[in-house]
Amino acid sequence: MESGSSIFLAVVFGMFLLLLFLVLAFIIFRAVVRKPSKGAPLIPDQEGHFEVVGKRVSCSHCQGTKFTAKEFLLNTWLLSLLRIDWLDASATVLSCEKCGQQIWFAQDA
Repeated sequence: MESGSSIFLAVVFGMFLLLLFLVLAFIIFRAVVRKPSKGAPLIPDQEGHFEVVGKRVSCSHCQGTKFTAKEFLLNTWLLSLLRIDWLDASATVLSCEKCGQQIWFAQDA
């Protein structure tokens, strides 16, 4: 009977090691093969206006042109579970100063 339980424990331990190896391989793959940013980060001019692809950004709701920018992570469940969210892609969110509407711009392709 003890032989059967030791074989079971060995199989469970082997599966755990395999899962740990796959998770670590995925983390290393994500860290090494990150796609570069498509363009420069969004930086406002002196008046607080932003340009994307050569066009001034304007709010589709109130036609405002002044925005505040914040960077947000686009979390995935696995990297959040492992507490390594910093490997996830990010996006810049522009918030209209008049009405508060938010416009998202992805930084990674």
